[in-house]
Amino acid sequence: MLVLCDFIRLGSADAIYDHLSRELSFPDYFGRNLDALHDCLTDIGAPTRLILTGAGSPCGQRFLPVFKDAARQNRFLSVEVHEG
Repeated sequence: MLVLCDFIRLGSADAIYDHLSRELSFPDYFGRNLDALHDCLTDIGAPTRLILTGAGSPCGQRFLPVFKDAARQNRFLSVEVHEG
């Protein structure tokens, strides 16, 4: 699975949570916070590639450590980061 996430275009934490929840089929109980995001990302059980653009934005900088840590913990998750 390939999922694109543009932090600049999405622009807010709520929009990012909505987008990722939809694209990655997070469970209904997804808590819409960084800890819950990390939990859902580390639970992914099929090869998934996330391409993150606008990672240099304030929103991107806040979310990026969660994605990187989850990718280190989950062999099925890979993260590709683009600053611009």
